[in-house]
Amino acid sequence: MLSNQPHDEIAINEDRSFRAYHSFVRHLGLHSHGPLTEDTWRAYNRAIDAAGVTPATDKETYPFLDALPEYQLWSWFHRMDRQRKYNTPDYGVVAAVRAQEKELAPKLDAIAAEGIRNGRLKLNPDLKMPAYFTQVDFHQHPEGVWQHPLDGLSYDLARRTTNPAHSDPNDVYRMIFSHLPDGAKTDRVLDWGTGHGAGVLTWLESHPNSEVHGVDIAAPCVKFAYAMAKDRGGNAFWSQQDLEHLDYPDNHFDVAFFCFMLHEIPPGPTKALFKEVLRVLKPGGVFLGMEIGRTANPFQAALQDQNCWLNNEPFMIACADADYPALMKKAGFSTAELGEYAFRHPPKGTLGPKEDDKAAVPKTRHNIYVARK
Repeated sequence: MLSNQPHDEIAINEDRSFRAYHSFVRHLGLHSHGPLTEDTWRAYNRAIDAAGVTPATDKETYPFLDALPEYQLWSWFHRMDRQRKYNTPDYGVVAAVRAQEKELAPKLDAIAAEGIRNGRLKLNPDLKMPAYFTQVDFHQHPEGVWQHPLDGLSYDLARRTTNPAHSDPNDVYRMIFSHLPDGAKTDRVLDWGTGHGAGVLTWLESHPNSEVHGVDIAAPCVKFAYAMAKDRGGNAFWSQQDLEHLDYPDNHFDVAFFCFMLHEIPPGPTKALFKEVLRVLKPGGVFLGMEIGRTANPFQAALQDQNCWLNNEPFMIACADADYPALMKKAGFSTAELGEYAFRHPPKGTLGPKEDDKAAVPKTRHNIYVARK
């Protein structure tokens, strides 16, 4: 079975064929990140050894990489893997979800209406979407995650099928939360770009007394997040808002957290976004999260940049190169630190560090950020 299906009322029928197909797609992805990357790494080293040069930057690697059949195959695999995941008729994520649209969309609307009545869900149909959010289908998700009424379900299904059946896709949130500074207050918490809402539910596992607010610009996402959470207890609220213009008062939250949010934002609005989250945090409040970083190895940096384009992530290159601690301090945070992608106190059987110094192929770097007002 797929791991951790967290909702019952808004769920597709994941039959054996669907699960087998996504297991196959997942293993294709593992092949491209494993053996294909290793083949490309070896071919690249043969090429630069033959030329007698040592590229110092990612741009200097491109003439060598572009000529390699291994790299061309790697690129094709990375592009096609997402297309297989989302767009294959019958078993692709989008096709499988939309095949049940007539049943699920009215059900989701009814649940959302309940959330609006009880004050747990707030939608803003007049909200103007930033151009950077509407002009790119992130992750190759057709039409993005904001147009179709079931995009929140598709988003959640896509991230769960990326994980093998025995793993928990929410471990990434637990790892982020492990970096919360000791003694930090957690009475009121903001999930900054909640998406499918799993971060809120994972937070409430270990902080059941918190009041948690999940905010996202996409209405289908916050509607789905409410549907996922409504019968699971906890003091959770959901709202459709632009993170640059939050409707919360000053000094409102003890903690704001994010997961892989910064690479969805171009450099221009980032400072304003940081200023806004600073505004709604209480003095001493914590802003923490996880994001992709930049490896020092030019080969891996070049593959990382290429994967940004292959996966429709146009702002990820700028994100990887950004000095976010400096930007956070410039926005007004008193401290901002960069840490290691790993549990601060690793529980048994959970995610470990992404980096592996003994690996033959350089690894993509991920960072943890912890800032305080």
